[in-house]
Amino acid sequence: MTLPLYLQITVGVIVGVGSYFIGNINTAVALSKLKGKDIRKCGSGNPGTMNMIRTFGKPFGALTLLLDVAKGVLPSLLGWLFMGNGEFLRLGADRLGLYVGGLCAEIGHIYPVAMKFKGGKGVATLLGVCLTCKPVIWVASMAVGIAFLFVAKIGSLTSFIMMCAPLAVEGVVMSTAPLGAWYSALIFSMFALTLFAHRKNLVKLFSGNERLVVLKKSKRLIVIVDRSILFDGTLIAE
Repeated sequence: MTLPLYLQITVGVIVGVGSYFIGNINTAVALSKLKGKDIRKCGSGNPGTMNMIRTFGKPFGALTLLLDVAKGVLPSLLGWLFMGNGEFLRLGADRLGLYVGGLCAEIGHIYPVAMKFKGGKGVATLLGVCLTCKPVIWVASMAVGIAFLFVAKIGSLTSFIMMCAPLAVEGVVMSTAPLGAWYSALIFSMFALTLFAHRKNLVKLFSGNERLVVLKKSKRLIVIVDRSILFDGTLIAE
């Protein structure tokens, strides 16, 4: 049974607003407070997975990643469930709700009203949307991204690898579907939004000043920061 037009629009608005507020839940901030700190005042100040790894270690980073991915999966599934019957606004767009829910959740994560519009960078939430769209491609891109992280130890570049592959595949596939332009616009918006949130990381990356992710701790540690070399916290070369 097809709902009246005004009810379909109401459902769409509810899905969008609900997804936005799901995105407002910042798991990194909540988990860091369990450790007696505020992740926004530690490291890079970004309330996301990479800063959690640098500050509290891999277990807390992994838990943050898992919960933030769930923030992308849940709104996408809710959007698909309530807007994905192929009759929404008589467009025949059976996956429209999936992208609407995912995009609104990502906006809520990056620009949460609950945190004065200063949130994370949206990669993990976007990965959750990708998981809902293309699970097999998502698993492959995660494996490649994690391997790259262990080799290069550059968190921001790893994030791009993990999210670019699923989005690229989904964008190409859906561009040939009915209303492909709408699908492509929503997918591109998700990608562009996350890319914009990483603009400072991109500047640091291309200037050679992006921070490394330390995956192993030792008694003596050499770290390269802003082209200077620190040995056990002592500056030994610039």
